[in-house]
Formats: sequence, C-alpha cells, structure tokens
Amino acid sequence: MFGHKPKKIKPKKILFMAAVGSHNLWDELILKGEVEYIQKHYGTNIEITACTYDPTSTIIRGDQVKFASYFPNDVMHKPFHNIGYFFHNIWLIARADVLIIGGGGIIFDNEPGISFWSLFAQWSWRVNIARIAHTTLLFWWIGLEVTEVHNKMKLRKLFVPGDFILVRDEQSKWLLDALEIPSVQVQDIVFLYEPPQLAKPISPIKLVGISMRWWFLGEGEAVIPLLYDKLVELGYKPIFLVFSTNGEEEQNDILFIRKVMIGKTYNATKNITQTLDMFPFLHAVIGMRLHAGILSCVHEIPYIPISYGPKTDQLIEMLDLSHLSMWASEMTLEDCMSRWEILTRDYDREKSKMRESHIYFRDTLIEKLKSI
Repeated sequence: MFGHKPKKIKPKKILFMAAVGSHNLWDELILKGEVEYIQKHYGTNIEITACTYDPTSTIIRGDQVKFASYFPNDVMHKPFHNIGYFFHNIWLIARADVLIIGGGGIIFDNEPGISFWSLFAQWSWRVNIARIAHTTLLFWWIGLEVTEVHNKMKLRKLFVPGDFILVRDEQSKWLLDALEIPSVQVQDIVFLYEPPQLAKPISPIKLVGISMRWWFLGEGEAVIPLLYDKLVELGYKPIFLVFSTNGEEEQNDILFIRKVMIGKTYNATKNITQTLDMFPFLHAVIGMRLHAGILSCVHEIPYIPISYGPKTDQLIEMLDLSHLSMWASEMTLEDCMSRWEILTRDYDREKSKMRESHIYFRDTLIEKLKSI
C-alpha cells in the first residue's frame, strides 16, 4: 500500500538526420524504412525526431515521428528563422541518446548545382556536435558519390575509428575501404518495404510506368516521347512516375517531363505519394531511377532498367537484368522495343524472377542486420 511507485523509464531519444525534405521519393522511403525498423525492433519506449527541410515531403503517416527543421534551411528567405534552427539543431543533437545519420546520399560531387564543400561543412558540423555532446553516433545506409580525389581525402575528417557505418552500395564501400575506414555494406532498406495488398484492376489496358532522370540522358532524351507514343500504339497506357518535385528540371521530374513532352498529352503522377500509390497497379516499369527498380522488385513487377552509373549497374547485376538493360545516353527506340519484346514474351518468367529476388534480398538483409 505504501510501497514505492515503479520508476517510469525515460523513452530513448533517437534523432534522424537523413537527406530528406526535398520531395524525393527515394530519400523519404529510406527514412520511412529506418523509422519502421527502429520501431519494430526497439519497442514503443522511444521518442523519434527527424530533421527535414520540409515536413510536407514525408510519406510517414501519423504522429510517430516529430519533425524539426534543419539548419541551414533557405537562409536567403528565412534569415531570422535560421538563427532559431541553428540553436535548435544543437539542442536536438546534444539531448539525443542516439543520432542516426542517413540514409541516402549525404555527400556527393557528381550532380549539377550541388556544392560538395557546403554538404561536407554541414555534416561535419552536425557530427562534431554529437561527438562533443557524447551522443551515440550511427551512420545508416549512407551513400558517398565522390569523384574528385581531394574531395575523397576530405572524408577522412568526417569519420573516426570505431564509428558504426552501414553503406548502401559497392561504390561507397570501395571508397571507405580505400580511405581505410571500416564499414559494412548492406542491401538497400527499401527491400524491407511492405507493399499494400491490393488487387490489380481487371482491364484490357495495362499500365506501364516510366521513370527518367534528366542529367544522365544526353541524346537518349529524344527517345522518351517516341517510347511513350510506341507504347500507346501497342495498346498500353504509359504513365510517367514522378520521383522528385524539387528544384529545377535537373532534379524536378515534373519540369523535365513537361519539357521533353512539350506539345503532347501524357499521363504522369503529380507527386511522390501518388507515385508510391501507383506501383501496385503497374503491369511493367521502364526506368532509370534506382528506387524505380527496387520498388518494382518489392512489388514483383517486371522491369526494364536504364543505367547511368555504378549504383544502377550494381542493381542490374543484383536483379540479373542485364539482358533487359540499356545505357541511358546511348539508348535508341529500337533498343527499347527489343527489350520490351523480350519482357512481354517472357513476362511470367520475369515476374517470377522479381519475386525470387525480392524474397532473397529481403531475407538476406534481415539476417545481416541481426548479425550486426
């Protein structure tokens, strides 16, 4: 009767700092996967906060995550807000029990309009605050697409011996190995994504998703409207899958599609949420974006990959799709149609292969995460 009340255990405070808030489906899927993994394996006595450039970009539903603005964030238009963001970020990092950096491409120097030095300075600032505050620091599913030698050497200053680092691709693993920084390569966490179980509508017209990226296409850009028209001619309903709606046409799929399809009518998803919702209804996908391929795999949809670099080459090898693949800047309409003929001829086999790949990479990732 007069005994002591049991002590209430304080929730563990977990802070995520990933490449989110830019209305990019890839980045938002990675954060969603990481949050769900934490919740599934570490119970409910946790308090999750995620920094973002724009909370409306998230695909996480409900109030399971609190969102806070990054510093810096649109300094030119919100200078006084950024003073608050600066101190709030310091407080969030210092009070957190665990800071998880990633996933996604946190530092890179291979895309137009992106400053390697700005990215490096921001992540160094956050990491150093965590080290000073003795906050447990984890790097999860990070990507490092760095090509310049002096930039690669700079990365040595971001990590210290004993850091726990998961990388998402061979390129990042090789880079850290060359710098003598230990890391573990794991499959993309989106392989753990659980699609909604929806029945595909019975219709004579089959939906074909198309996912493209401007920067890497080169002369292949001219093929896109021809491919769209050819699919319509064959009786399919093509639809452009929008994976990013931020910035100029280099990153913004809506602007790029509008430019390349000028003067034509076409179908396209309007935002990243609509793209994710569209996948269960697709008959097949033709795509460049890495996560168009991974989402096709987890939905067990036959996929024609268009590669533009090491990470897409790696996915093609993983999914055993070299017989259907093309190189972005060199593809022709004839290439597209020859791959399409193979896919339609062997449709059931390609679908079965994607199912087997999904099960294998999902289960392999689960077991690997258990071991580390």
